[in-house]
Amino acid sequence: MSKPADSVGMDTGSSSTTPGVDAGITYSQTPSLDGIVVHDPETTATGLWTQLTDSWNGAGLAGAIVTAVRELVTDESPVEIHTLLDDLVGDALDGALANVLRSLTASQSRRRFWKALVVLPQLGSGRPMGCRSDLDDIHAAIAPLVESTHTPTISIRLPEGFREVDTETRRSWCRLVAALSQAADVRLVCSGVDRAWLAHHHRDDLPGVSKRSDVRLNEDVLTGALDVVDVGSRHARTLSLLADEDTETLAYSRLYSAFSVGHSRVRQIIGDLADVDLVATYGSSRNRRVELTTAGRQFYETEIAVQRRLGERVSESRKLCNDSRVIPRTHGEGADRPQTAPLSTADRHRLPSHHETRYMSRRAASTALGTATERGISIVNSPITPQDDRAEGRWHSEDDHLIVTAEGDNPLQVWTTLALALSDYRTFDQVLTKQRLEEYGVLDMLEDGKTVLRGMRNIGWLPDEINSYDDLREAFLGAANELGKLTKKYAEAEDDDLRGPITRNALGLAGSLTHLLDLVDVGLTRVLKLPEFSRRFEDDRRDALFRSLAIGSAIGSRYGHHVAYRQLFEDRSDKRQQAFDPTVDAADPWARLIGSWTLVGDFAGQTEAVADALREHFGGLDPHDDAPEIAIRSEVRTEPTRRQVAETARRMLATKDLRLTPEATSVLHGLARTPFDVADALQYLADDNEGRRVDAAEVRYALAQLEPGRLLRGFDSRRTTPRKLISMLLEADRPVTATEIDERADVSSRSRRDHLADLVEVSLVTETERGYRLSLSFSGVDGDNAERYSDMWPALVADPEMPSVHVAAKVLRIGREHHGPGDPVETVGWPYTGVSDPPDLRELSTPRPYLDDVLPALWSVRERSEYVDDPGVTPALSTAPLRAGPPIDQTALQNVTDGGTTR
Repeated sequence: MSKPADSVGMDTGSSSTTPGVDAGITYSQTPSLDGIVVHDPETTATGLWTQLTDSWNGAGLAGAIVTAVRELVTDESPVEIHTLLDDLVGDALDGALANVLRSLTASQSRRRFWKALVVLPQLGSGRPMGCRSDLDDIHAAIAPLVESTHTPTISIRLPEGFREVDTETRRSWCRLVAALSQAADVRLVCSGVDRAWLAHHHRDDLPGVSKRSDVRLNEDVLTGALDVVDVGSRHARTLSLLADEDTETLAYSRLYSAFSVGHSRVRQIIGDLADVDLVATYGSSRNRRVELTTAGRQFYETEIAVQRRLGERVSESRKLCNDSRVIPRTHGEGADRPQTAPLSTADRHRLPSHHETRYMSRRAASTALGTATERGISIVNSPITPQDDRAEGRWHSEDDHLIVTAEGDNPLQVWTTLALALSDYRTFDQVLTKQRLEEYGVLDMLEDGKTVLRGMRNIGWLPDEINSYDDLREAFLGAANELGKLTKKYAEAEDDDLRGPITRNALGLAGSLTHLLDLVDVGLTRVLKLPEFSRRFEDDRRDALFRSLAIGSAIGSRYGHHVAYRQLFEDRSDKRQQAFDPTVDAADPWARLIGSWTLVGDFAGQTEAVADALREHFGGLDPHDDAPEIAIRSEVRTEPTRRQVAETARRMLATKDLRLTPEATSVLHGLARTPFDVADALQYLADDNEGRRVDAAEVRYALAQLEPGRLLRGFDSRRTTPRKLISMLLEADRPVTATEIDERADVSSRSRRDHLADLVEVSLVTETERGYRLSLSFSGVDGDNAERYSDMWPALVADPEMPSVHVAAKVLRIGREHHGPGDPVETVGWPYTGVSDPPDLRELSTPRPYLDDVLPALWSVRERSEYVDDPGVTPALSTAPLRAGPPIDQTALQNVTDGGTTR
């Protein structure tokens, strides 16, 4: 690859950086003579970004970003670098931007450095690295500059003909300049007349463009401000919210939703701040807004930001942290802001407010697709960090499959977020396209009376005048817009009267899109994130949410083309009369869910209790008297299967250009608690591996990044020693003695002896002359521990075609003895769930496939009631039936046969 003429001997340092200058934006009629200068800027945000960052002929911002990234990761380990950059930019560029930035830390002689440099100017449009990209990726790429101590000076002229450009394009351009001003000393070169025009048309998009915001922090203003603003008060929180915005402006409605107080109190707070010149207000009564003045910004930085940083400081950890974000810091002196969310999470954005549907990361999509149970529900016990905006939906489409996610704790929030994500414009641009609807005959259904669409599938928003693709698309986008308006009215209302109508509207919109996707054979996975389930979900809150999930799932179920809810549970007779009667096949009276659900959250290990609650609410739906003899049947899965782990790992490794192996699957399944932990671990592996097989050292390295609590299933919170032992041995780069294990794993000698003996007995841990080691290759390439390419695996998975039956039986016995729910087992039998008697592992000549779950069985064993007279050892039950509707007497025998646990 050729290099730019100014080859990065690319001085990434001081030429564009002005010592002692703070980041911000000033409006000037002359450009700066120093730093980065854009004389003839493009009128689009992506065009301007390319001019700034193109390393071959750009203005030089790429060099500043390289310098900032390298400064941030100085003296950090590879794992810490990955964690820092991942926290910094999150899911940007489908999760790939963190790897791009990490490549900028490589030597300039390395090919991956130059590949990363080429990606920067491509952000914002097209498909850099094959990933979707939008303006959010550009804003994320600026984050290293925001975090660093370097403050480049950037002079940008207002483009010629800017006033003639369409409004949205101008707004995106201004917001990019605003984002740059968080990281650089930006000089926007324009005349006084131009500034007045910008203040009139783009006050919401450019910080400080209004003359009213020019008031500065003098002694009188400071005295008045100190009388009004106390650190930690709502006044201080308001200033913080404004300062965290690139544009330093917010709508009143955003502030209403940010505080758990009445609207009049929020208006009073804004008035107090305006009285002491810290903020200015503007806009009509219907769209009132507030902006930070120069004095307000100076007061925030000198009086609030320092205290905020001190109050939020947390100890650093080298372990994985899910979904955390880095709060941008001001440049100059002072302590760094921490890599955590603000202290006050009580005022985290709630419905209704300004919310967006965003692309989800590749990691999140891989886990969602991996954990999905076809036409069923998966419950995953994986504590997750709450989103900054709890009503922000996520969206991903891949291989004729759509994934949407929502975070929730009440029916209104969950269904509104899911409905808006499903009806997002991306769904029609990329999934429900005109070509696909034509191919599956849906457009013909629009023209032929809509019998299937309205009468059988109950798809709403389809009046008679809707007879083309454009009409259908606009109808649903309009419905989403109306739902958003309803939530805004709810925010401004003094009572709760709109809660029911909003929830019903959202359920209808989500159900309509679900059936439309099913008609064109698009798979659907809905991920519901419940980060506060174990802490905040008392019985009433849980029951309300689970009942709404049962209703929504029934709406999203079908018997043939007939909506199950309308046939079985609709209590409005006029609606039932509009539906067509189904023809029931007595041999198959079962309606089935469309798509799948994944519920993930901190369930405190009580996934079976959550499944029981779900079954109770599905079974509690009351059929009407005229319901046909059909019922909804599905399953709830509470423990991850080998297939789910393999599917998640395969997708994650594909992003690293690696191939999964049976050995790697077994170890990941046995040692990581859930597929979410598998995905989080594998993200730490390097890219560009040319399609080779993942090796044992890489699996060790990946699993070593997980906290001990994210290892090993089947233990309650009191059984921490096995997890600590595995975690410590994963991290080790050589064999360690028993004394070292006690000290480094922080366990007692007695507890270590008891549990380490189990691990050695089943060959997961090996005792050598030099100490104990996990039976996975070390990563070292030099010295006595040079095993990087030896591919050492535990004995149980080293040769999956010829496993040791006796060792497998020993695993089950030891697991039951030490971690099971009863007395030691003398006779080991495998309680196989098939039709024939369970085979005895010791008597099998060809034991596969019975050993697929042997390694996980060590960590997740329990007794089955049907073997109470002849106790055995078994992996945890992974599925249980879920049912809603009237009893089906004539198929009771088939129900028993088909509804059994599957393997």
